[in-house]
Amino acid sequence: MNNQHFSAGCDAEEFEKFQSAIKKLIELANGEILPRFLSGTRVFDKDNHTPVTEADRQAELVMRHWIEENFPNHGIYGEEFGIKESGVTQLPRYRWILDPIDGTRAFITNAFHFGTLIAVEKDSGEGFKPLVGAISFPHVHTWIIGDGKQAMLHMPDGSSHQVHARNLRSLADATFLVTSHWTTKEQVGGKELQRLIDKAKLYRTWGDCFGYFAVATGGADIMIDPDLSYWDVAALVPVVEGSGAVITSCKGGNPLKDLSALACASSLYDEVLSELNRQ
Repeated sequence: MNNQHFSAGCDAEEFEKFQSAIKKLIELANGEILPRFLSGTRVFDKDNHTPVTEADRQAELVMRHWIEENFPNHGIYGEEFGIKESGVTQLPRYRWILDPIDGTRAFITNAFHFGTLIAVEKDSGEGFKPLVGAISFPHVHTWIIGDGKQAMLHMPDGSSHQVHARNLRSLADATFLVTSHWTTKEQVGGKELQRLIDKAKLYRTWGDCFGYFAVATGGADIMIDPDLSYWDVAALVPVVEGSGAVITSCKGGNPLKDLSALACASSLYDEVLSELNRQ
């Protein structure tokens, strides 16, 4: 069992303020993403050879502009347009982490597993830690928000309810998700993943942020990404922890520093981590 927590700790006033702001950002991002989905939007290659579209860029721009207008003293760190420092020295400081389309490869192949990741981080003197995180799925108008203590699922009809990860105890009964298979060129990882595949009941790919959503809502039991960027991780931590599941790096450390992620029920964690790191 793992007792590490990487969320900052959010009070009720902060949660209400940032939940309302995140809802607005989701609406703005959806307005740029949805008209470009299933529309043959042009795909560009970034310097790191990953794809990007105008949906990614425009969604981040509208979110950044809204944050700058409504939280001018907050920093912003986005996948497409980098870091804007807040310029504020007094504590606490806040910073927004934006990944406008997590799963661009899914987006450009007309798959529905992509989402928007939004996090608010807080620095109380020990560096930034995720305070609130959200995963939004534009095409189904569904999103989940967490603060490390709870995770709330917001449905298209406007209703919401708290969700919980499954507390499965047997790897043989587990559903295991990844973003792509370990033998593909874009995936980091090796035969340690195959050992888990062989032991799990069900294995599926196309994870991206959907995999963490599935773990947090009790649809799957394990999600692993051996190689991530900061903007991939920040929003996931408060959501997964808020659901009662564990999220660490694949080595068992801080996923925000090691930039990889293992999310699963605490009852499975020791066994999964052992398999991942067994020589």
